[in-house]
Amino acid sequence: MSVKKPLRSREERTHNVVSIEPYDNTSDAYRPEQPRKPDVSFGFYLSIAIITFVTIFFFSIYELAVETWQRLK
Repeated sequence: MSVKKPLRSREERTHNVVSIEPYDNTSDAYRPEQPRKPDVSFGFYLSIAIITFVTIFFFSIYELAVETWQRLK
């Protein structure tokens, strides 16, 4: 029979497919997910500005028309 050598530690073995690292990267998957701040883009602020401008514009046209009607009446 062949003489068996004692098994070497994993670091000493050759042809290891998986490298030995002190920190396991897969453990990040088990951490609770951190809440993220909602990202408000420039488009949101632009939309609010346009809606405000259009509202003021149409209100001023309405007031101008009513005032003109009052004078002509």
